[in-house]
Amino acid sequence: MMHDMMMQGGMHGGWFAAWPWLALWILLKLTIGALMITGLILAVRWLRRETSGRSLATPLEILKTRYARGELSREDFDAMKRELERS
Repeated sequence: MMHDMMMQGGMHGGWFAAWPWLALWILLKLTIGALMITGLILAVRWLRRETSGRSLATPLEILKTRYARGELSREDFDAMKRELERS
């Protein structure tokens, strides 16, 4: 009987003794993977917000650009600028 237990890994050996450490290792790997994916998603969202915030022109900048292109007269530019400053 003792010989049979030794051949199957015994009461304190083999897979029976290693499974808690294996489960802990798998849990650690899954946690690290989840943290890496979460960090990547947050980084992409942050970068998108940063780049989209810079590309938006203010109404005054658009007005100045249109005036510089010659689309507006000086009177139209001044009137629209005053309107923007009021709102």
